[in-house]
Amino acid sequence: MKLEVYADRMSQPSRAVIIFCKVNGIDYTERKVDISKREHLTPEFAEINPMKQLPAIVDGNFKLFERYPANLFKKSKIHSVLYWHHSNLRRAA
Repeated sequence: MKLEVYADRMSQPSRAVIIFCKVNGIDYTERKVDISKREHLTPEFAEINPMKQLPAIVDGNFKLFERYPANLFKKSKIHSVLYWHHSNLRRAA
């Protein structure tokens, strides 16, 4: 079975996953989810990603998507790193 990438190319994280797959020769099928039509909020997509965010990857029965931990300390550490990334690395891009 081929890897399925649920994405909207208007989403920078979605584009990053698609580019990663292409650069690394990963065989995948792109499943378009239109954010502007709120397709990511449908019950059908919630079965793929309960967080209702893009991108999401499905490989057979395995589903991979971004999820933050419930623990406040761990969540704050993640936000700290993401803030640094957006404030420093992405600024030059």
